[in-house]
Amino acid sequence: MFRELNAGWTEKQNGYLMKTNALLMLILHRLSEIIVYDGDASFRDYRVNKVTRYISMHYAEKLTIKNLAARIHLHPDYFGRLFKQETGMSLHQYLTRVRVKNAEDLLYNGKYKIDEVAELCGFCDVVYFYKSFKALRGFPPSHCIPRNRNAV
Repeated sequence: MFRELNAGWTEKQNGYLMKTNALLMLILHRLSEIIVYDGDASFRDYRVNKVTRYISMHYAEKLTIKNLAARIHLHPDYFGRLFKQETGMSLHQYLTRVRVKNAEDLLYNGKYKIDEVAELCGFCDVVYFYKSFKALRGFPPSHCIPRNRNAV
């Protein structure tokens, strides 16, 4: 979103003020969610913090507990228990939440179709993306697509 904000501001195309303001608001909203939902991460185990930061940057990639545990030199079973103890959810649940949140942001942007967003956010199966999105958000992904997509 930062890159898109920067591009919109520097290109100064028609409606850039409204677009950049909206992007700035989305960024601020996302930051406030991180603060509220992640709580004070300073009390978390530093290894879990390292992995959550990595996930936030690489959520679209194929991530497994095995390869994430290897990044911090822990056995996958131990890391899975540690992650759940520190975050209150399994690694899979956490990763799905991050992916769905980023998918929601992309859908509200209005530039991508649902299947494109699913792929961009690391979901291999659109049906699984749809079910995960609806389970976490309470509404289908199609509700996030701006109605006047062609007007943008």
